[in-house]
Amino acid sequence: MPAAPLHNQLLDTLDTLPPQLRSAALWMLDHPDDVALLSMRGQAERAGVPPATMTRLAQRLGFEGYEHVRDLYAQAVRQRAIGFADKGGALVARGRADGEGGVLGDMLAMAAGNVQRLGDGEVLAQVRAAARALGGARRLFALGLRSSFSVAFHFHYVASFIGTDCRLIDGAGSTGPDALRSAGASDALLAISVKPYVRATLDLVRHAATHGLQIVALTDSTASPLARQAQAVIVVPTDSPSFFHTMLPAFAVVELLAALLATQRGEAALDAIAATEAELAALDIYALGSERRRMPT
Repeated sequence: MPAAPLHNQLLDTLDTLPPQLRSAALWMLDHPDDVALLSMRGQAERAGVPPATMTRLAQRLGFEGYEHVRDLYAQAVRQRAIGFADKGGALVARGRADGEGGVLGDMLAMAAGNVQRLGDGEVLAQVRAAARALGGARRLFALGLRSSFSVAFHFHYVASFIGTDCRLIDGAGSTGPDALRSAGASDALLAISVKPYVRATLDLVRHAATHGLQIVALTDSTASPLARQAQAVIVVPTDSPSFFHTMLPAFAVVELLAALLATQRGEAALDAIAATEAELAALDIYALGSERRRMPT
């Protein structure tokens, strides 16, 4: 795998840096993907330095601010090969060396760390801003394809319980885009895509933007092609020791969004939940406890 964008420059200047800048530089060298994906404050916290130190380091490297460094690393992440086969080979090798326990331990540890990173103040601010954008819309549309489809479906399903007019863009027979025919400036689209970004998702988001929809992006980088088209962006980590990226943090975020939408709707949400539960009970959807449905005699 090629070196990170500033790898050699950081190494060359490492011995000349004062202690705090050196700590930040060492963290960047060890966590190049996190430079692209985490907020500056999140990175500073993990490096054990004040946020201003990250800015000073960027300026020491010849940049105006740290956002320019993040953009550079994000570009490198986007241009990296998909690498499913390469990651699969590494996974198999790890399994042979350390056994199943090592693989499971690594995956669980990273999963816990990824979800914990959602508690970063900047990420929570992104979630709140996205919830305000979605909550102010007349109708919501949820879009996610391939690995992101289940996340979009989960949001659509949970949001429907609280009476939100939320429409899933799926579409048997390639009719998915038809859902947007009547959409306009009073509506909002929650679009979900992570690297490798699905071209059809990006095309539909561009189409929705031309019709004035508010775009809320759930993606893996502020520099992703999806984020660049959105008014509100939530960035989630997707790193995994497995051969495939993880969608667990994205699932957590859409549950947070649905919960915030419920609090915004207040009594209307409670009434909708009660009505939904009554209808599901009437349809005998769930097998509750050990009760069995009595067969007619």
